[in-house]
Amino acid sequence: MKNSKKSVSADTPLTVPRIAVRNITRRYYRSIGLSGVVALLAFVLIGGSLLAFSLLNGTRSTAARLGADALIVPYGYENKVESALLRGEPSAFYIEPETVPRLLNVDGIEKASPQLFIASFDSEHCDQLVQFIGFDPATDFVITPWMSGEFGGDIPAGQIVIGDSIIGRPGQELTFFSRKYIVAAKLERTGMGFDTSVFTDMDTARVALKDYANLGGENVPDGDGVISSIAVDVRSDFDLNDFARSINLGLRDSGVSVVLTQAMLGNVSRNLNGLLTLISILIALLWILTVGVLAVLFGVSVNERKREFGVYRALGATRSKLTRIVLTECIFVSLAGAVVGTIVVCVGYFSFSTLIGLNASIPYLRPSLSTLVSLIAAGFALSLATGPLAALYSAVKIGKTAAYALTREGD
Repeated sequence: MKNSKKSVSADTPLTVPRIAVRNITRRYYRSIGLSGVVALLAFVLIGGSLLAFSLLNGTRSTAARLGADALIVPYGYENKVESALLRGEPSAFYIEPETVPRLLNVDGIEKASPQLFIASFDSEHCDQLVQFIGFDPATDFVITPWMSGEFGGDIPAGQIVIGDSIIGRPGQELTFFSRKYIVAAKLERTGMGFDTSVFTDMDTARVALKDYANLGGENVPDGDGVISSIAVDVRSDFDLNDFARSINLGLRDSGVSVVLTQAMLGNVSRNLNGLLTLISILIALLWILTVGVLAVLFGVSVNERKREFGVYRALGATRSKLTRIVLTECIFVSLAGAVVGTIVVCVGYFSFSTLIGLNASIPYLRPSLSTLVSLIAAGFALSLATGPLAALYSAVKIGKTAAYALTREGD
């Protein structure tokens, strides 16, 4: 029976892949180390690409959803409205009711719609810490267009629509300012502050504002008609900067200021471009470093195995076969590392994507499935190619060396 097994083993052809696998398993720890380097490269390549495209996608989404040319806000709260819209940081700021008619009649305004911002409490009076946003469906041109595309209807009186990051589902009751509201719908993820916001019509928002004031909310002006901001579309024959300057100077006594959405997103774009450039440079440097490190490691390994390759040549292996053996080993080692690195980064990205978005200082939105697959595939392919590329010189060199020289160097 033993002789039968030996006979079968002897008849098994020693193909290049089989020799490569045996060499890899015989040098177990070395192979794990090389695979680990490739896995780290795959993790950074794919992870960096996914992060960069998510930030880019979030900025594009924000630009598409902030459909107003400008926002008129209380003076000194320009950064607050930016934080509320882009990052969902709960804010409460108000324009005096008597100022609103003057603002709505400013020359150059083509469309204008009021909005009301209320910051919920981090207490038993509210289920969650969110940005409560009231808008007027009759005049709104910012929130209604994208909400109706996902929600498909007006918000019933006394009900709310919640962002993607808010815990809740349609039909469920949520408490804000000690009052219960029925969730009419839950929106798709936007990558901006709307994901942690609650939306409702202006009448319902004014009820919530009274509850907010009764529970100790600060700086709420007296009287009806209180708003937080006015979304404005400027007439095409008006320059946006001139429009902003005319309000900032002409209505200084009203305690308001103008925030141009183009400038606001410009700041985000500049921050994003700087971050993307840094990520690209780091990825390029890491790839070059990885190729160099693997080239040295493969070169040392091949040099230590010259006697082994001399034996292969003595047994009739051609120079091209020696080259294929070395390259096949590198491919298998790189494949294992690329697979491990890709799996780890995918698990981390999809598991913590929401957490990353909530903590990002700029809009963050996961790209489409096709884009994700393309990025992952490109990073995987580049990582896989790194090993064979790094070992190419050593593989060609060992294939060209004479069998006699190999054998003598191993003595």
